Order: sequence, then structure tokens, then C-alpha cells
Amino acid sequence: MKFTAILHTVLLGLTAAFSLPTEPSNKPSLPAVVRRSRFTDRLNSLSPQGPSADSPGVSYTQNWAGAVVTAVGYRTVAATIRVPALRLPPGAKADTPHAVSAWVGIDGEHACPNAMLQVGVDMYMNHSEPAYWAWFQWYPNLSTYLTDFAISAGDSVTMNVSASSLSAATFSITNHNTGKTGISTLADQAPLICGFSAEWIVEDFWDSDGVPLVDFGSIEFVEAMFSTDLGVTAGVEEAKLEGVKEGLAGDPVIECGKLGGDALTCSYTGGENS
Repeated sequence: MKFTAILHTVLLGLTAAFSLPTEPSNKPSLPAVVRRSRFTDRLNSLSPQGPSADSPGVSYTQNWAGAVVTAVGYRTVAATIRVPALRLPPGAKADTPHAVSAWVGIDGEHACPNAMLQVGVDMYMNHSEPAYWAWFQWYPNLSTYLTDFAISAGDSVTMNVSASSLSAATFSITNHNTGKTGISTLADQAPLICGFSAEWIVEDFWDSDGVPLVDFGSIEFVEAMFSTDLGVTAGVEEAKLEGVKEGLAGDPVIECGKLGGDALTCSYTGGENS
């Protein structure tokens, strides 16, 4: 489906057009297998495996970990992360791409089966070289990468998506270390969002694409907030937590916990599919 969109990037106060991935020369090319846009994978992988005995308040999916709030009327979600350094898991093959993604979104829960808004950072290693890519997506339309937006380990990055209606939204991502902000406004989109949930997610691509999970250490979401069309603004204090198990049995590979009303952390705990 074609975007009907206004795409622009604000870089150090200048405006330039976003482009689809073009393999910039200053970092490794995008791995085609990493960011998937298949509707059935989202629905299937969001079926929780249920709380575990060790973490009674946490449900497990096969690819999403983090925090989710559900109600109606969600219009804005945001958070800031410190981009982690990446390592290959023990025994992993250096020539096999490993990946993880951190993002915020609206309507990721399957209560809204039509559309989802996401903005975040894909992180991967290939031949032991790390690379970080900012992206946004009005799912199920294809995601768009910000190919001229530099991100490095240790950078403080704020992600924000704000829906002005059920068919229009603005995505923004700011790298506080470089001072650059990327902004895109999409209008007259279809399918429509519902505004039924807001999410702060660390995503494992193993279930949907067979891409092994990279060792990301931990990712902390701070200043995590949402707002609704009724003017309610809050954080993650009432959010439900999710972790990742890469199969129906076995230990979690990502575990998450709250750090207060507006912060949570998700940690890599190991995995077998590397």
C-alpha cells in the first residue's frame, strides 16, 4: 500500500527529505531480514504464554518484551533510552547477523487488529560489527529507515509518536548526543488505528524472521509516558510487563522490570537460538 505522507527530517535546524534505505557508506548495509512487516506474525507472537512461577506478574511472548497499557484513546507515547553496546552471545557465529530492536508504539496489542504505530532503533551485529538504525512505521505498511541519522552505543535517544487522529500521526526521534532530530508526519493513512494500547518494547526477531537475538546487556526506558485524547498523562506504573521466551518451554531470554512510575528496564538473559 502506498503512503500518502509528508516525509521530512529536521537535522540541526535544517529540513531534508527522508529516503528509504540506500546503504550509506559510513556503516554496514541494512540486513534485509531484520525488520519484518507481516501481519500474521504480530498476532501469533502476541499470544502470551502466561505468567511464570518465577515472575508471577509477567506474561511471555515469543518476540516482544517490555510494558503495555490498555484502555481507549491513546494518542501519544514516548520514552528515552541509552543505546546499548552489543555483544555476540557465547558460541555465536560472527558471520550470522544478530539483532534486537527498542521502540515505542500505539496499538501493538491484538485488540486492534488493523494498524500499529511504531518508532524506534533497530540494532544488529554482522561480522562482529554493530550498527544502529532509526526507523518508523505505520503498520502494516512498510517501515522507513532514517539512513542519514547517526546513532552510536551510549547515545541518549528519545522516541515519540503522536496521533492527531485515527488516520494521521507524527513520528519523531532525537539523538541528544548529536543534537539531531528526525520527524515524519503521515496523513490520510489506512488502515486506521484504534488507540487501544501504548507500548514500550524490546523486540527479538527470532520468532518472526529467524534472526538470533544479540546480547544487548540491558535497555532502560526512562521518561516513559503516554497521553490520551481526554488529556490523561501517565507513565508505566499501571502497565503490564512482558518478557520473551523463544519457545513454548525454556527460560526467558529477555526479562523486564519497572524502575518506578516512568521507567522500566529490559535485560538480556541468554538464549539457545544463536
